[in-house]
Amino acid sequence: MFDDDYDDWDDSVTIESDLGVLFLNQDETPSVLEQVKGAGAPRSISLMKVYLVLGRGQTADIRLDSSEVSRSHAALRKVGKEFVCEDMESRNGVHLNGVKIHSATLREGDTLQMGNVVFIYHEGS
Repeated sequence: MFDDDYDDWDDSVTIESDLGVLFLNQDETPSVLEQVKGAGAPRSISLMKVYLVLGRGQTADIRLDSSEVSRSHAALRKVGKEFVCEDMESRNGVHLNGVKIHSATLREGDTLQMGNVVFIYHEGS
């Protein structure tokens, strides 16, 4: 039946919803994208999903209001406790700390730029 040894249980919960797969952990602070430039700045976006699409399209998880951004410009994928940013074959590319990337793991304080939209990445715990 039920295991009475609760010490072995993980405090994290995964929920599948219309919003996609969410991850929750009572002891974990989510990573954050802090938008510092571009339409909508300043704003902070908590990264609460294991996969997010950034772009100007209606279906993007993080909508960016810029003609320099593709409809599905980039994706953020959670791998363990880290986020990997991947260019989704966008028209203008993705720049991490001023360098054009195809895919890269984000680190605390990294600057992520898509068109004229600029974010600073803050790692969660």
